[in-house]
Amino acid sequence: MKEQLYILILLFIYRLFWGYFMYKFVKSAVVPVLLRYPDQHAGGSGLGRLLYYVEGQFALGSDPAVQHWLWMLLALSAARLLVSPFIRAGLLHELHQERKGERGMFFFPGMRLYGLPVMLFSLIEWVLAALPLYWLFPKMYNLLLSGILDYRQLLKLVPYVLAWLVYLFFIRKLLLYMQFGYTAGTGILPSLLVCLKVIVPSVGLSLVLGSCGLVMMLVCGATALLSPGLPAFLLRQFSPLPTTLFKMWGIAAQYHLWRSKIFPQ
Repeated sequence: MKEQLYILILLFIYRLFWGYFMYKFVKSAVVPVLLRYPDQHAGGSGLGRLLYYVEGQFALGSDPAVQHWLWMLLALSAARLLVSPFIRAGLLHELHQERKGERGMFFFPGMRLYGLPVMLFSLIEWVLAALPLYWLFPKMYNLLLSGILDYRQLLKLVPYVLAWLVYLFFIRKLLLYMQFGYTAGTGILPSLLVCLKVIVPSVGLSLVLGSCGLVMMLVCGATALLSPGLPAFLLRQFSPLPTTLFKMWGIAAQYHLWRSKIFPQ
């Protein structure tokens, strides 16, 4: 990972800017809406909460201010989705050059060379991720409506959400190995077969490094609850660095697992 230290710093700055824009969005658009929620502990009634949701649904289609914020959120999300494949392309090119024994800054050339092909892989991933929702969403929609009045109904959504997340996890895993093969010039199909052969250690690596990121999130959440103020703020500002490190480490670990089968020593 030391060869990619400059990439880590760049991505840390990128995530800091993204976090700042999301903070401004939540503060300006979400917090004022949440403050109007008729909470039960603040004297709100079930009818008041129902009217709150009805008013919110009506505002989504008719209130220009709400639509303005929704379009802004959609634009920010689309921008991040479009940038992410180029970042991955640069990181993969850096790993390939490191394997060849080259030294230098290959991140930006990799974005230029493989950004669009990796974007195509991302489009395939998004389409495959959305396909199960065609069958799952009608079942989940009724539970969401019942959960407006009874939050316990939302627990019935857990199996559907977990099944979709597991499906998405394996789709991303397969496509990541296919991107390894495409950007290295060794072919997509051999890399797909390698992924199937090493699926158990690959999943193990993802769970270990993913749990490290989860621990960081839990620490940030616990600090915000137990010690709000400057300590929580500083930890939150610092948290993108280790989480970005774990994500880069995860891709590098999967790459070296793939390399051990494609380029055995």
